[in-house]
Amino acid sequence: MSIEHATIFFLIAVFVTAEIYRMLRGRRGVIVSANGSHPAGVALPVFQIEVELRDGTRINAAANCCTVCLGRLKVGDEVLVTASQDGYVVELPWMRSRQRCAGTPCEG
Repeated sequence: MSIEHATIFFLIAVFVTAEIYRMLRGRRGVIVSANGSHPAGVALPVFQIEVELRDGTRINAAANCCTVCLGRLKVGDEVLVTASQDGYVVELPWMRSRQRCAGTPCEG
């Protein structure tokens, strides 16, 4: 095994460990509303989003504009919410649960 192989295995192990930690630490919720008070066509770095957690609690969380764009987030989408020093932060889940489609037709 060369140093390149060891480096690749190390980086993969660190990435997998970080993602498992993120999934276990985060809480799943559904976007209820997004507070976007900015001029049309101007993307602000952070959006304030209201998220309803699975236990019914509603919290305000910050979502980076890159996260919103990459995830094509809209009201009704499932997100992962993590507590940080600055409040709650919205992240994209790797896998979305199928519970939100139970009994109703899912869109796209």
